[in-house]
Amino acid sequence: MTLALRLGKTLAELAGHQAPMTARELIFWMAFDQLSPISDRRSDVHAAQIATAVYQSQGAKVAFDDVLIDWSGEEEGVAEDDDALETLFAALSQS
Repeated sequence: MTLALRLGKTLAELAGHQAPMTARELIFWMAFDQLSPISDRRSDVHAAQIATAVYQSQGAKVAFDDVLIDWSGEEEGVAEDDDALETLFAALSQS
């Protein structure tokens, strides 16, 4: 399946058939995605692993889930605060 993914082909196309993707193959791909994410989520996981290792090597007590990007937009207890962002950017530009 990895070869098909990298080539952008269906399993039938790799076998030399020109048939469209079947429902059965779609189910295979969905199961494969659960084991090895196909989407950009995979890159987010890799970045979070690296960031966690870097933070921890500097003594920070940070967990993997703390640095993994959550694109769902369902963060609890986080209010959008433009003034806080402006303060942060101002502090960063002075350093």
